[in-house]
Amino acid sequence: MKSETLAFIRTMRDIRTDLDVRRTRKVKITNSLSKTKEEIESLESIEDKHLAQTLNKERQRFARQDAAVERSQKKLLDARVKLAAMVNKNRRVAELRHELQRARYEGKDPNPVGPEGSNRKMFKEIEVRY
Repeated sequence: MKSETLAFIRTMRDIRTDLDVRRTRKVKITNSLSKTKEEIESLESIEDKHLAQTLNKERQRFARQDAAVERSQKKLLDARVKLAAMVNKNRRVAELRHELQRARYEGKDPNPVGPEGSNRKMFKEIEVRY
């Protein structure tokens, strides 16, 4: 007696969708079948021209990026130079102030020359009229 089990049961793994079929096999359309060798070569040369244009554009884009990076690095260096000059100036001013304060604390006259405009009268009171 023969077995009544099926010899081949199709499961979901065995079923192929249209998308799977299209991925594995490139469908030839009548337009592609009717092309001559010259047409195919001309199309390939056109693609080569487009490829060359694309590669040139990429080279130009990278050159622009390199120039932009160079400019930003130069700006950063200039900013660092300015900042270093400002820090050095502030340190020297702070050192001078410390020396003057130390001299004032010790009772020495740190500034024998009077302040600018010392020939003016210094008013202790300010009169405001409305």
